[in-house]
Amino acid sequence: MTWADFLREIADKDHVTIVGPLLSRAHRPVMPTIYVDGGSDFRADGGSIPMVSVGDGDSASGRLDEVLPANKDYSDLAFVLRSLPAKVTNIDLIGFLGERRDHELANLGEVHQFLLTRLQRTTVRISSSHDRIVAFSQGKVSMDLRGIFSVMVFEPEAVKISGACEYPLTGDVILPVASSVGLSNCAFGLVDIESTKPCFVFISS
Repeated sequence: MTWADFLREIADKDHVTIVGPLLSRAHRPVMPTIYVDGGSDFRADGGSIPMVSVGDGDSASGRLDEVLPANKDYSDLAFVLRSLPAKVTNIDLIGFLGERRDHELANLGEVHQFLLTRLQRTTVRISSSHDRIVAFSQGKVSMDLRGIFSVMVFEPEAVKISGACEYPLTGDVILPVASSVGLSNCAFGLVDIESTKPCFVFISS
C-alpha cells in the first residue's frame, strides 16, 4: 500500500498504531498501523487492516512502502505525525522508548509539537515493556492509577491534578518545562489531570 492510499484509508478513522524500531517482537495489527523505518522488521500479517511502512531506511532491513530522503531536517516519526488526518485523535506509539536518549527526547518533543496543532482533543499513548506515557493535547483526563506517576510539560503551563493522589496541584501554579514539581506523585485510584496545553503523564510500571 502506498502512503497516499493509506492516508485515504484512514481519513475517517480515529485510532492508529505507529510501530517504531525498538520493538522486540512481531506486531500483528488490530487497527490501521504505520511501521516507521526499522519498525517494519516486526510487521506481521494483518489481513485487510490498512498497513504501511515509511522511513529513510537507516534502520530497516527490508523494503519500505514510502521512502523518505536520508538527508532531511525532520525525523521519520515527525513526518508521520504531521501527515495524520484531523479525524485521528487516538494514537498508540510502540517501539519508540529506550536506547538513545536524544532520540527518545526528540520523539517526545515531536509528540508535543503534534499535539499543539490538534483542534480536537487528541491522546497519544507511548509504551514499551517497562514504561508507559500518556500525552494529551488539552482538557481533562481521568486515569485509574496505582503507584508512582509524574506529570510534565514541554512549555510552561498551569496543570491541575486532583483525585486519589498524594500531591494534588490546584492549577494556580505554573508548571515549568520538564520540572521536578510534577515528579514522583503517588496515586491510589482515580486521578484527574487538567491542562490547556499538551501534557505528559509518565506512569511507572
